[in-house]
Amino acid sequence: MPGRLRVDNGVPWGAPGDLPSEVALWAIGLGVAVHRNRPRCSQENGVVERGHGVLAAWAEPGACADAAALQTAVTAACRYQREAYPAIRGDSRATAFPVLMAGGRPFDPAREGELFEEQRVWDDLAGKRRTRRVDKTGQISVYNRALGVGKAWKGQDVTLQFDATAVAWLVRDERGTELARHPAPELSRDRILALDVSHKRCGGKLATRRPGGQPDTR
Repeated sequence: MPGRLRVDNGVPWGAPGDLPSEVALWAIGLGVAVHRNRPRCSQENGVVERGHGVLAAWAEPGACADAAALQTAVTAACRYQREAYPAIRGDSRATAFPVLMAGGRPFDPAREGELFEEQRVWDDLAGKRRTRRVDKTGQISVYNRALGVGKAWKGQDVTLQFDATAVAWLVRDERGTELARHPAPELSRDRILALDVSHKRCGGKLATRRPGGQPDTR
């Protein structure tokens, strides 16, 4: 289990409206710090972006007959790049940085409930303010759910903030006056652990179910 993840804003890490996705919320709850790059700023993670390009060139996806063949090619390319390619003064990355091959923090799925703390998620969300435009019915959307603000505010921008103490969404006008307050049942412990915050599947088949209803992230 990594200590920190640096992610972009696409699937499976981002959600509409500058909100973390189910997978990101789940990782945060487990104690993994999630650093989000600014939208459309791939240069902020240039080394990784370049690495993706190199990996694609070496694995040659277009030459692979099926997904299994592609997985084999990608695995071989990754192993070669890390363990054989002379990248650091003639040494491979594995030789130059042996500590990185030692493993790191193990993760036991059986301890998921013990390790997970929803307060981490709530605190992370509470630290940011987001802008929403009220639609013609007087509502805004949060995690695929409509929250009422009032028709008097239609077409106007409002500020959305999460209250970690009340576990609720607060909507304010530009002067900071509270316009509406809505409970956030989608951010309950059970919903986050089930990867069911927005009632949408995360990244295709990324989220499946284990026996007993717990999520199996692959």
